Amino acid sequence: MNPRTHRRTLLRAGVAALPLAAVTSAAQAAERPAKLSVGQVSSWTDAYLEAWRTKNDAAAVRLFTPDALYEAVPGVAAQTFRGREAIGRYWRDITAGQSEMTGRHGTPVITGNRASVELWVTMRAPALNPDGEHWVTLLEANILTFAPDGRCRRNTEYWNLQMGRLTPPQGWGTA
Repeated sequence: MNPRTHRRTLLRAGVAALPLAAVTSAAQAAERPAKLSVGQVSSWTDAYLEAWRTKNDAAAVRLFTPDALYEAVPGVAAQTFRGREAIGRYWRDITAGQSEMTGRHGTPVITGNRASVELWVTMRAPALNPDGEHWVTLLEANILTFAPDGRCRRNTEYWNLQMGRLTPPQGWGTA
């Protein structure tokens, strides 16, 4: 429809007498989520890390919308989980062989309803590191998309696994 469309044509098509731009802007505003804050994303990430530390899949899935997409390895179907039930199964499976997990996160970087946050996680995982004391360090960045109610609707992880118990370098996690 071009901007010169006659008003009668719009009325016959069932569109109210509002300018088309006003209708479009109102629809976009209704879908636009509230602006995320560093505090909100940090609280969500703290809860995520606590659910991981305690192996609490029920707490983990409450952080996600019912139809959430969780991409543990982006682009790999077997590592992509949709919905709370699938995310819960993944969490139970992945945390089963882990112990003594500690994690911290960096300052989130936020734009609109999306955030990126770094995680630094150490844990004992004999299946991943059968030698010595089984320590591994997971360096992870999560790209998160949030619903207006504060739950995550999409989590895409990018990570690197290092053998041993490493500490973050000076300045790690600052935005």
